[in-house]
Amino acid sequence: MPIPLRFCDSSESYDNSRYVMFGVPFDSTVSFRPGEKFAPNKIREASFNMESYSLYRGIDLKKSGIFDMGDADEHHDSEEMLEDVYSIVDGIVSDGKFPIMLGGEHSVTLGAIRRIKGKVVFIDAHTDFRDSYLGQRYSHACVARRVSEIVGRENILSIGIRSVSTEEMTNGTQKFFTSYEVNKDSSELMEFLDKFSNVPVYLSIDFDGFDPSFAPGVGTPEPFGLNPAIIMEILDHIRSGISGLDLTEITPLYDNGNTVMLAARIIQEAISFIESSKNERK
Repeated sequence: MPIPLRFCDSSESYDNSRYVMFGVPFDSTVSFRPGEKFAPNKIREASFNMESYSLYRGIDLKKSGIFDMGDADEHHDSEEMLEDVYSIVDGIVSDGKFPIMLGGEHSVTLGAIRRIKGKVVFIDAHTDFRDSYLGQRYSHACVARRVSEIVGRENILSIGIRSVSTEEMTNGTQKFFTSYEVNKDSSELMEFLDKFSNVPVYLSIDFDGFDPSFAPGVGTPEPFGLNPAIIMEILDHIRSGISGLDLTEITPLYDNGNTVMLAARIIQEAISFIESSKNERK
């Protein structure tokens, strides 16, 4: 019987953990490149290739209390998947732990937001504010719209936008910064993010937000994207209030290994920023 993969070979028990990771192998509403359901284990595999110590924050990942509970059941129905994600996140949050979800396509985020609520920051190339797409209201292309119905449009910020439909621009979307704006000068974004400091913020990272030169293995790639180094600035601004994290839209079938490696590293750095914020408050 094969030994289940665990992120960064984590060996912490659930009871003693502070961070609980789980995968959601779901890609049933994919509209371009399939295979997002294979991402959770590929991210875990990539984590074995990195040092556990963060130079940015001086934190050792292996001492941070990570428990990897494996993957949720594989579903083909969106509602069943969302109910499962809600149940898992509810258990994690109710136990006072921090949830880290490995998608899967971006629609998985809605299940977590149904439980966590608060403000939401998306990294994304697309606004995802359609009411429905290809006849599906729970499509990955509608996730921000569905989230807004829970937390309110005013509590959502998307970063890295460079693809939007006429329908979305006509009917209105969430507040967003384009990748062009951020790549030229991130100061306005960082000033805006100050409004998100010291309040609960859920961070949802759709990897097509990053430029395909850094993250080629995604479901709907868009040129002229973000340099992933911007995530360090974003984490620094919201670290004291991050309430949950997900990483979505990675499709290993189109990856050269760089996208899943980037995902593993972002998880490491996100935890290191959160841990350092806790240490500062002691």
